[in-house]
Amino acid sequence: MLEQKDLEVLQNMMESVVSTRIAESENLLLEEMDRLQTNLTNRIDRINSRIDSMQHEVNACKLERESIGLLIKKIDQLESRIEELEKRTA
Repeated sequence: MLEQKDLEVLQNMMESVVSTRIAESENLLLEEMDRLQTNLTNRIDRINSRIDSMQHEVNACKLERESIGLLIKKIDQLESRIEELEKRTA
């Protein structure tokens, strides 16, 4: 049968092993959380970059639409002037 002193030594050893395992588990979890945070940050950066690129495209489309609108207006004005000139010369 084990003596009280042997039991205490065994208990201390078990506590040491458990503490070590808990510390290792905590470190593994922290490393995994850090890796996940890095991956998420990278994804967010890529998404933000794509959003910026899309915003430039949207702005270019708006400018193009405005330019086309002005050209159509100018064409209408020129057609009106041509019709007036044709009426005067006829």
